[in-house]
Amino acid sequence: MRKFLLFLPFVLMGCKEQDTIGYSFNIVEQINFKEIEYPEILGNTMQLNHKDSFLLVNDFYGDSLIHMYNLNTQKIEKKLFAKGDGPNDMISPIEVQTYNDQLWFLSRPLHVFGYQNWSDLNKQTTLKERRQIDGRADCFIPLSENKIVFSGFWDNRYALFDLNTSELKEFGAYPNYWEEESRIPALAKAMFHQCRFAVNEKRNKFASCSYFVLEIFEYSPTLSDIPKLCFRKQLDKYEYDYKTGDRISAKMRKETSGLASVDVVSGENYLYILTQDSNNKRNRNIMILDWNGNPIKLLKSNKRIICFDIDENKGKGYAIINDPEDKLVMFNLNL
Repeated sequence: MRKFLLFLPFVLMGCKEQDTIGYSFNIVEQINFKEIEYPEILGNTMQLNHKDSFLLVNDFYGDSLIHMYNLNTQKIEKKLFAKGDGPNDMISPIEVQTYNDQLWFLSRPLHVFGYQNWSDLNKQTTLKERRQIDGRADCFIPLSENKIVFSGFWDNRYALFDLNTSELKEFGAYPNYWEEESRIPALAKAMFHQCRFAVNEKRNKFASCSYFVLEIFEYSPTLSDIPKLCFRKQLDKYEYDYKTGDRISAKMRKETSGLASVDVVSGENYLYILTQDSNNKRNRNIMILDWNGNPIKLLKSNKRIICFDIDENKGKGYAIINDPEDKLVMFNLNL
């Protein structure tokens, strides 16, 4: 039996919440992209994840949804998850996250959730711990082998899920930076402020980034309690229209909203946020922050970056860019 515990949105005691909107950077550099040969036509790539010398290319439209690309041989070594609703199939969109040797997968349309050990990928593709997850869950990040944080459509912004007990603890408050937002229903806020996650296991911190709000949480290694908000910042101004009822929707008012941030990636030392360029919103830049939310450097691209991942150990980033066709590229971080 699944248990639900409701936590009131906590007061931001000990939380560093900045009054200024957005970031300014003393260091601004231009990214120099180098194309990587990819043996197939790139479709609609949703996400890149790297592990050792491999990139996992998450393809929304592919017959196989995850491609394991070997950076050394420049070949696709394996394709994972046929598209479908069979016992070993998946339906897009899929989200992929890593924890130690585990690769976690969530199929939102199927509400199917589970993981596979990296070392077992060449032997089988059947998910371990494959299970149905609460249909309100959206994005996720694993904090341990049995504790997962989800964003979704709850009364509070997040939920901590215990795989062993199936206990779900809600926590966190939705943003209220826009003056009209305090009167907007929680589910409409959840729709507009859908977020992506990045985790730093060594610092016991994770970041949540939606279009216009960045939050950083810290958690105890034992995860005996809910994570604690330690930093929150409004990244730009925003307004939106919404509808509730049978179908919930939220649509940004582009004429009165600023630059949207669309992805967040973790490094051991820094946090990387993909955001629109102020001169051309179609193009996207990468903001580099430390894990306390302080600005380090802005990487300007003059390209539309679709998605990206970072390997700090090698000092490199990998991205899919539109130029004008989609290309796989790499670039130096120069940190």
